[in-house]
Amino acid sequence: MKYRIAKAFIKQSAKIKDPKTLAKIGTTIEQISDAVTLQDIPSLEPLQGFPNYYRIRFDYPYRRGIYCDGGDIEILKVGSREGFYKEFP
Repeated sequence: MKYRIAKAFIKQSAKIKDPKTLAKIGTTIEQISDAVTLQDIPSLEPLQGFPNYYRIRFDYPYRRGIYCDGGDIEILKVGSREGFYKEFP
């Protein structure tokens, strides 16, 4: 699938210092690029009340927010689960 990365996502991921978490971020980006359909992306769940918005749980305290419009995916946000749902979407 085609994907784009938002500037906010880059800024938020730059604040993460743990190398294991950063490696998991890279792995999930690779999984998104290799996916043919949304069902091929592991740990992807839709957000209730917001069509076309999804979250990916990739580590216990972290979530990633994406928007899917047809075959294009935009990676919008990464953050801890405490503040993630307050700010996304």
